[in-house]
Amino acid sequence: MATVDTIQLINHCHTDIGYTHDQPVLWDLQRRFIDDGLATAERDLDKDTADAFHWTIETVAPLLEWLETATDEDIERLKRLEDAGRIEITGMLANITPLYGPAQTTETLRPIQRLREEYGFDIRFGMNCDINGQNWPFADALLDVGIQGFTMAINEHFGGVPLDRPEVFRWEAPSGRELLAFNGYHYSTGMQMGIGRDIEDLRETWWPRIEQQLKAAEYPLSKLLIQSYHPFGDNGPAYGEFSAFIREWNDQAAVQDGDLPMIEMATPADWWEHVQENIDALEVYRGDWTDFWNFGSISSAREQSINRENRRRLLTADALEAGLASIGAADHQRGPTRRSAEGTRDEAWWATHFFDEHTWGADTAVSVPEGEDAASQWNHKANYAYEGRSLSMMRQRDSVAELARRVSSEGSQ
Repeated sequence: MATVDTIQLINHCHTDIGYTHDQPVLWDLQRRFIDDGLATAERDLDKDTADAFHWTIETVAPLLEWLETATDEDIERLKRLEDAGRIEITGMLANITPLYGPAQTTETLRPIQRLREEYGFDIRFGMNCDINGQNWPFADALLDVGIQGFTMAINEHFGGVPLDRPEVFRWEAPSGRELLAFNGYHYSTGMQMGIGRDIEDLRETWWPRIEQQLKAAEYPLSKLLIQSYHPFGDNGPAYGEFSAFIREWNDQAAVQDGDLPMIEMATPADWWEHVQENIDALEVYRGDWTDFWNFGSISSAREQSINRENRRRLLTADALEAGLASIGAADHQRGPTRRSAEGTRDEAWWATHFFDEHTWGADTAVSVPEGEDAASQWNHKANYAYEGRSLSMMRQRDSVAELARRVSSEGSQ
């Protein structure tokens, strides 16, 4: 077991599609959070100290929405901060559940290629929060798109953590390849420990507790990744005040003497670099990372069954369109009266993805189940399934119709 001498603090917004706010409000807030993260990271761009602010964009979906309205100047600002290592974009579309299945999971990873090729973003790592696990083929899907490491910040509320926590390991995929993986602390742990909040609580209560957990887990590294968010909680902006706290913490004699770990702001890539330097110290595990937490879907069985049919129809349409393309009749090659509008496929998949996304219910759904917040958020959530139904049916219908036009009737040759 190594002695941890550095806490690398990852500040990010935890992305719930709903929960704290109605979904249309949430999408607008996420745009503002990225703008806030840019401004806060730029504040410290000329500093090269442990307290210099770093920000992580946890999921890709809010970034895709931000890019729809961002100016060229703002996109260049983001690229400059990413190049400087002050902002990192991680590769998951959202905090996804194992409901997705292999084909749909692959579909959620498609934006990574666009973000790399069109904007030059360097996306090498992924993170999911709240979710307790992912299907075993998920490891191969990440490796296929060039993701080198994956962190899980599991929520144990009605859930469970496999193995020890924290534990970094090599996850052997079904293909036999290995994905670096981290079974880390909950994404709010930094704030809970007192980072950004209470030096004495961190020093006297939380760090001794963490040290015992590290010892029990035989943690093999000298650096520990700790995630944290804004004091607001889920769906919150960057928290620039972490920097002042870190300066004060690191100025303590016990830190400078090595009796307590220093804290530095970082991005996941900074920590994964340390992991890769110590890869031989890591255990190898293979198999399914079973989810114990996704209980929301059973509360909406009708919509869940509809959404599964949405996925089936979309995959059927894709297969038909691939066949039609081989004879020069792909949807983009057909007249406007014989195909869906441009973008329909992406809209249908987007709706299907975001019904299966991990957020079920408003934060008041239990305490005030008949309240407007709960009703409004459920209607927005359910609408993803019904919108996906409408668009997937139209897309499949158009593909079947085009195929039927090209099938000769018996005896007509």
